[in-house]
Amino acid sequence: MNYLDAIKDSSLMYAPRNTAQAVDEQTHIMRGLMSGHATWAAMQSAVEHLRRIAPKDHDVFVIVGNVTVFETYFLEPHTFLFEGVNNDGDHTWIGLHFSQLAFAVVHRPKQKPEPVITGFCPHAPSA
Repeated sequence: MNYLDAIKDSSLMYAPRNTAQAVDEQTHIMRGLMSGHATWAAMQSAVEHLRRIAPKDHDVFVIVGNVTVFETYFLEPHTFLFEGVNNDGDHTWIGLHFSQLAFAVVHRPKQKPEPVITGFCPHAPSA
C-alpha cells in the first residue's frame, strides 16, 4: 500500500466520528432553537422591568389573550401553562407551545392591599 492509499483509508476510518460529532452539534443547535427558554426569559425580564418602573400602588401581570395571568409554568422544553382569570372573571388555564405565544405585560392599580405580580414556576403544577 502506498502513502496515498494509506491516507484514503485513514480518512474513511475517521468519517463516522466526524459525522457523529456533526450530528451532535446540529442536535444541540436544534434543541436551542426548538425550546421556549428564550421566551421564558423574555417574559420574566418584561415582568421584572415593569415591576421596577410601575407605580408602587400597581400590580404587574402577564396577559395572554383575554387572560390576566397569576401563575406561569414552563414545561420544558417548549410548552407553557398559564393560570389566571379571563375577562368574564372565570378561572382559566391556557396551554401553549412557545411558537404560538403572544403575551403582554401590564401594570394596573392594586385591587388588594398586598401587591400582585405574575409568578413564574419552572415546572408544571402537580395534578
